[in-house]
Amino acid sequence: MAQESEAQVRWLTTGVVAATGALWGLTPLAFVLVGDLGRALLAVVLLGGLLVVYARIVARHIAGTSQGPHRARTFLLFAAVVYGAVPFLGSVWIYTPLIVATAGLLLFRFRYGLGVLIAVAAAEYPLTLVEWSPVAVPAVQKSAGVLVASVVAAGIVHYARFVRELRELRVALATTAVDQDRLRMAGELHDLLGQTLASITLKTELALALAGADRKRAAAEVEATIAIAVEARQEIRDVVAARRSLDVGAELSAAVALIELTGARCDLRLGLEKIDEETGDALGWIVREAATNIVRHSDARHCLIELDEVDGGVRLLVRNDGARRETAARRGGSGLAGLRQRAAKMGGSLSAGGTGEGGFEVRAWLPAVDDRESEHR
Repeated sequence: MAQESEAQVRWLTTGVVAATGALWGLTPLAFVLVGDLGRALLAVVLLGGLLVVYARIVARHIAGTSQGPHRARTFLLFAAVVYGAVPFLGSVWIYTPLIVATAGLLLFRFRYGLGVLIAVAAAEYPLTLVEWSPVAVPAVQKSAGVLVASVVAAGIVHYARFVRELRELRVALATTAVDQDRLRMAGELHDLLGQTLASITLKTELALALAGADRKRAAAEVEATIAIAVEARQEIRDVVAARRSLDVGAELSAAVALIELTGARCDLRLGLEKIDEETGDALGWIVREAATNIVRHSDARHCLIELDEVDGGVRLLVRNDGARRETAARRGGSGLAGLRQRAAKMGGSLSAGGTGEGGFEVRAWLPAVDDRESEHR
């Protein structure tokens, strides 16, 4: 869980910083286009240094950790570099104060960050009049442009943080669902066995007490105890069988709903109308496990679930386009391994692995009931 969270923070930070670096790179590019290579080099050095510091700020914000005790110093560093370079880089540098406003929004609490944003936007007006044009309209436009661009830049970082939190919430919900299912199972077994074990204990104690005085009655009590134990064993089997039984139709609907809840699109294609109970149970578990893995271990944008009749049996395909590296390396967890064994016992097969196009798929094939019955004869 911790490793997955760290990996998400890394790749989200990389994406945000890469996009930010591309935008910041327009300033030195402007110097190159006008043939001023000296100023272009100075802009690259200054912006490159700020980008390194900005990357740390973004990573901490996305991870939801504190920005540290030196937030004010970091902000002053941005302000000093940006505004200190204005006399040397001139009008081409006029939009870079948005970096200062963005840093303020990310480093400080909302009310203080909002104050920084307003101050930077207001300062852009006289700065434009001095460095760009003494006309008021362009100055107002650039002030508004800096304000909007700063909000958008900070909003991108906030969005990346929400993405990370949403994915962690999905994993937590899936884990909680499994834990709740186990607790329900434990509760059912507790209710079932509590009274039965108490009866067995009382009858055993009674049989021991009667062993010397009335052997015939003691034997009857022992026989009654055995009957209770046999009945309890059957009840446990019934509970476990009920828990193992799944409706494949309900699981398919639940899988589509769960996957689309994450923002991905899920296509469901059904090529058959009826499935026997045993095959449906097995396929229901495979669908549930595959959908859970997509939610917990992928960044899928599109998923496909196909169920049709192939080679006299039932074929299931669950494919997504967002496999992470660690998921592709595992090629299915312990859940799929257990289902693979179950499919093999039924005379079928189950495979899971990467598609070679950044995706991951689970394939299962189970023979028809008639074929399995003929094999057992």
